[in-house]
Amino acid sequence: MILAFALLLGVGIVAGYSPGLLDRMMARRIDPQVVLATWVALVATTFLTVVAALVVVLLPAHGPTSLLMQLVHHCVTAVQHGAVPRFHAVTALLLLFGLTSLLLLVSVRLMRHVRRQRRAHRRQLELLRVAARPEAGPFPTMWLPHPKPLAYSVAGTPAFVVATDGVREELCAGDAAAVIEHERAHLHGRHHMLVGLAEALARSAPWIPLMRHSPALVRTAVELAADRAAARVHGAGSVHSALLIMSGCHGGPATPQHALGMADSAVALRLHHLEFLGPCAPRVRRALTSGLAGLTAALLPALAGLGILASLAMITCPILFEM
Repeated sequence: MILAFALLLGVGIVAGYSPGLLDRMMARRIDPQVVLATWVALVATTFLTVVAALVVVLLPAHGPTSLLMQLVHHCVTAVQHGAVPRFHAVTALLLLFGLTSLLLLVSVRLMRHVRRQRRAHRRQLELLRVAARPEAGPFPTMWLPHPKPLAYSVAGTPAFVVATDGVREELCAGDAAAVIEHERAHLHGRHHMLVGLAEALARSAPWIPLMRHSPALVRTAVELAADRAAARVHGAGSVHSALLIMSGCHGGPATPQHALGMADSAVALRLHHLEFLGPCAPRVRRALTSGLAGLTAALLPALAGLGILASLAMITCPILFEM
């Protein structure tokens, strides 16, 4: 029972402090792919640690399933006879109920997000087929006749990029190509799905700091990742120049909901990253670094729980020896 509480307290501490950790990683110009891997690992291990705590509570008897039925029977019988159920039985049932409810809520929120995105995708595509000029590419680009520069990507089937004529008119050819590459990077990296998951988590568990801050964290990280992808093809200078010009243009059309726009999020931080962006690390090295960061993040709640257990042992052992 003490181990279960230590795990829960450990994951609570990690979930509380991890948004600040992720913010500092981005402020120090850590590769956004590493930041995203760390975020995914932290979210996954938050749920897995609660499952581990539940298993620790349930395992002392014959097994999780059989013991769970015994716990339910015990609690119902105790209430029927006006008695108070055992503490560990109530704790196990509350953990199971809370975890199941949260997972169902996140799933429902995510499915709603996907349905809204599909409806928005269909409406966008119907309008663009009438008003826009399509341009072939890995993801087709739909050009709209508007003088203000705007570009955004829309996930779906088919996924596509929307850009106004103002992108070509206000930006030089290299900068305009960097803008399109930035938006295609969002589609290649499935960034819309990550943002949707972050928003579903925030709506389902706003009392958990990691979940509450996830939409802002993930939106910033995916924009930084798309900037780097565009910089690898067209150079950091082109992406920096395009972002500077597009973020300074006001009065144009707004980016639709469920789309990721070029100059909508964390512009100052992105410009700072681009100013100091060095040579891109090899893909294998980036993958290894991301995996190591994710593994370290996944171990943090367990390490915090073990630290709490060690602290309790240090406190209680001298007291036991004095007795």
